[in-house]
Amino acid sequence: MPILALRLALFLVSGLLCQEKPGEPVGPPGVFPPEQTSPPGRSIEWKEGVAIPVRVPVASPAREFMTTVLFPEESIDTAITGWKDGEITAVQKKGLLFLRLAHKSEGQLSVIGGSGTHYLLLLRGIENPEPGVFDDYLKIARKPDAHSGDPLPKRATHRPSGALELIQSMRLGLRPEGVKILRAKRELAYESPNLEIRLLYVYDAQSYWGMVYEVKNPTDGRQAIDSSRLRGKGTALVLTALRENVLPAGSTTRLYAVTWKD
Repeated sequence: MPILALRLALFLVSGLLCQEKPGEPVGPPGVFPPEQTSPPGRSIEWKEGVAIPVRVPVASPAREFMTTVLFPEESIDTAITGWKDGEITAVQKKGLLFLRLAHKSEGQLSVIGGSGTHYLLLLRGIENPEPGVFDDYLKIARKPDAHSGDPLPKRATHRPSGALELIQSMRLGLRPEGVKILRAKRELAYESPNLEIRLLYVYDAQSYWGMVYEVKNPTDGRQAIDSSRLRGKGTALVLTALRENVLPAGSTTRLYAVTWKD
């Protein structure tokens, strides 16, 4: 495997995952405080690489519930759920996204706005919701013209598109036109007592590097993984996706990541 591919291995910050305990909701610690309530129509500021927690009420035969998310976009290009069929309904209209959960569950939702901005939502289903403990309306705000601290490479033209298509191809095991796929030697990208990540494939595209990792849970308990805490070293992370967000003991899953080329 070329040395370049090794340099593309993502470095993970501490606290990437948490061990699930009986009676506790699955999810990263501190994201969903169990006793936290909020008034209807709360607003939250978008920050690059930081996941946005959304508490979605679970629909019931007696009453339909839905969460409305307003994005600082004129339109939404794509919403990637990665959930099983029938678990979630996501309907987009201009800059609005309407979310409905059929069962109590948790997972990620990636949204690509018309400006090309990536929004990562962490959804948590709330059963028998009471006012103030779920988000019926959530507004996402952005600071205008925050380019001075932008870690992405400076470009004279608009950033090229295709990151979303690349991550979809990696999930399906396809080779997009003009992309070279390099097979790794299962190089160890990250290891801890609770998690092991090895590099499987590198997708060499014109503007991006795409990486496919194997994620293993070596422990005796279930692990909830938060891919939003991944950080790229030397390149800017664009998108991440997990095949499963919760791993049973001893099981593995796939992690997909796309970064800008230097």
